[in-house]
Amino acid sequence: MTWLLLLGLSCSEHDGHDDHIGHEDHDDAGEHDEHGEDRVVKLTPAAVNAARIRVEPATTSAQVETLSLPGRIALDPRREALVSAWISGQLDAIRVRPGDTVAKGQLLAQVQSPELGEAVAAFRAALAADDAADAKLARLIRLEEDGVAAQSQVLTAEAEHAATVGALEAAEERLRILGVDPTVGDPHEGDHFPSQVPIRAPIAGKVLTTDATVGQRVEPGESLFHIGDLDEVWLLVDVYEGQLGLVSAGQSVTFTVDAWPGERFVGTVERVGDWVQPQARTVEVRVVVPNPEHRLKPNMFAQAQVALEATGPERIVVPANAVTLLDGQSVVFIEEEPGHYEARGVEIRSQTATQAWLSSGVNVGESVVVDGAFALKSELEKGELGEGHAH
Repeated sequence: MTWLLLLGLSCSEHDGHDDHIGHEDHDDAGEHDEHGEDRVVKLTPAAVNAARIRVEPATTSAQVETLSLPGRIALDPRREALVSAWISGQLDAIRVRPGDTVAKGQLLAQVQSPELGEAVAAFRAALAADDAADAKLARLIRLEEDGVAAQSQVLTAEAEHAATVGALEAAEERLRILGVDPTVGDPHEGDHFPSQVPIRAPIAGKVLTTDATVGQRVEPGESLFHIGDLDEVWLLVDVYEGQLGLVSAGQSVTFTVDAWPGERFVGTVERVGDWVQPQARTVEVRVVVPNPEHRLKPNMFAQAQVALEATGPERIVVPANAVTLLDGQSVVFIEEEPGHYEARGVEIRSQTATQAWLSSGVNVGESVVVDGAFALKSELEKGELGEGHAH
């Protein structure tokens, strides 16, 4: 029995014969599911407006050839960081775990280190020496003005003062690198020198991996955390030397990954490399890909399609976002009449980021849903499950 998914104020009877008017050239598989039931969504005018459905007539154009290339997902080096301790000691606290989102400057861990007290002490000694050298230089300048001290004494004091300034700056920079305020632990106030060095995130992003355990001994430069900003990733593809002339900056690239079968991701060629790999005779091409949902992960393998110039005979073409997957099959929604949409199975000949060329399923001039296909698919699937019509 033909079923209709109704949205709006009322439902109406549907004549199965009417579904095939004007579609005799299409295979039955494109119009019926395996049980022979029409895949149709019927909406009221209000529901059409709410779903923001827009249709366009199917047209023809020369097919855009594509270059198929293997690729891999990587992070922009400016968007990732390997975080290590700046000083040796014992890791006594870990504040984050893999998968946590962190802000720039956020505390990741703390290292207990006797060397920190030594660094603070060195800063205090350098500060005192600088104060003494500054006072000595000021006194000798006054004495020279009074004719009591020789100019050579003043020059020697100036050299000593310059040396103490350099030592103070180095000691202060050491504390800055360790993330410690030089004013903390003032012995004149009865405070002790701090012994805990904070490890902070140098960038904002996600904690991808950790190699840290409370109580472990750490050394300077030993990687403890790997942080990456996944909002934008790179697709790196290797283009053979003989195909290099087919690829240039600004080209659109579509690609798939095994983790999300049937889904196409889109990026743009940002740069064609300048180095030919001697053994493989390939050049690395960098494609920038927005990744707001963080579905693309570093080190994923991908299969990329680079759109080339239009060639060959003209074929039926529809916007790429008009094609969706329904029960594992590529379909488009055809507006048979206002508010009446049929899910039609199609065979894709080739596809770019913006267009899909079809081998079958749609005729020239048929009204194809170009905006709102996902909403129709959702309503169709919801109706199947809710009314017991799952295929």
